[in-house]
Amino acid sequence: MNVIEQETSKLIERAQQLEASDIHLHPSESRTNVWLRMQGELVPWITINQGRASKWIAHLKYKAGMDLGERRRPQHGAIQHPLPGKELHIRLSTLPSDGVERLVIRLLPQHEHHPLQKLALFPEDATRLETLLKRPHGLVLFTGPTGSGKTTTMYTLLHHLVTSKLRQVITIEDPIEQTHPLFTQMQVNEHAGLTYESGLKSALRHDPDVLMLGEIRDVNTAAMAVRAAMTGHLVLSTLHTKSAARAVERLCELGIPKSDVLDVTEAVVSQRLVSMKCPYCKDTCHLYCPSRQRLGRRGIYEISHQQDLFTRHHSDQIRRRLYKAAALGYISHAEGGADG
Repeated sequence: MNVIEQETSKLIERAQQLEASDIHLHPSESRTNVWLRMQGELVPWITINQGRASKWIAHLKYKAGMDLGERRRPQHGAIQHPLPGKELHIRLSTLPSDGVERLVIRLLPQHEHHPLQKLALFPEDATRLETLLKRPHGLVLFTGPTGSGKTTTMYTLLHHLVTSKLRQVITIEDPIEQTHPLFTQMQVNEHAGLTYESGLKSALRHDPDVLMLGEIRDVNTAAMAVRAAMTGHLVLSTLHTKSAARAVERLCELGIPKSDVLDVTEAVVSQRLVSMKCPYCKDTCHLYCPSRQRLGRRGIYEISHQQDLFTRHHSDQIRRRLYKAAALGYISHAEGGADG
């Protein structure tokens, strides 16, 4: 292992130990700033010279099978990085900017399954989430801003489901963020003709109990998801909307009749991620605070069931729960006053 390979391996492993979700290499004319995404926030980490940063980026691009000579266009790649006792999936994204190449490294630990009880800040939310798995069929949607933990919630619920009773779970994702030995997982590959829609059609012929779609993006996928739910399957998916009410509106905008949305949608789960308040650092943890990893982040959930979807005002539910969390001292008042 050469020096550059050793340095990039140590960089990735140390960032993973700190439970960073992303590493940013942000070059300027003479130096490169390395930032970490920690609990949703960018944190300055180290600074290196531009020459070393270029070698790190070139090495990682090589390992990911990316074009080393292409620095004028964005590129994407992936690497499997072994760690003691686990495996780390790494996604790379380069972006040309002002004559330099910037790199973001997304760290996706594999085979990490969060206990259902540690998913939600309020214990009653974990219990209510668990009841969603008892539905024999129907559509359960998860909404919230990017990075609010929607996919983690779905993985956690499905892991809880298959470890309590044998089920045929099929997921269609873009990309697969976590591998699971008890799931049948398909990755969208539009160049090969595998879209969410075509993958869902194939999955329905494979005797599934539960289907998970990474995202409902278009009218065809929405129609297929509704049809699968109507024909006796439990379907979990995400929509990039900020509230339960907006999720219903979005399905209608995609051409699904309102009567079908009401008939098939069992629940809409709107969520936010909040950082737990540290008693030592006064709200925001220092990068190396030992409590940072122990406290972590928890979900704030609003769970709207079928009978409530067209009758309740949803926009204030998350906000009220954020206020409650701040009043009880779980999160900072600044975070408790923000909705999304």
